[in-house]
Amino acid sequence: MKSLKTYNMDHDVINILSRQANKSQYVCRAVRRLSHNIDEVSPADFPTKQLLAALHSRDDTSHYLKAQIVAELTSLKADS
Repeated sequence: MKSLKTYNMDHDVINILSRQANKSQYVCRAVRRLSHNIDEVSPADFPTKQLLAALHSRDDTSHYLKAQIVAELTSLKADS
C-alpha cells in the first residue's frame, strides 16, 4: 500500500530525482537500502539506458554488441 507524503528536499536531490523515470520507486529503494545499511550497488539500481550507455563505452565490448546497443538506444529514444 502506498501513501502520499510531502517532504522538503535539497535542490541537488531534486535535480537527481528529476532525471528518474519513476521518482517514487527510486526514493523507496534508496530509503530501504539506507535503512538496512546496504552499500552495495546493483545493476538493477540503474535505468536501462544508463546501463546500455556504460556497456557501449567499454573498450572490451565487441563492435557487433555496440551496434546492437545503438539500435536499442535509438528504439528506446523513439518510444519516449
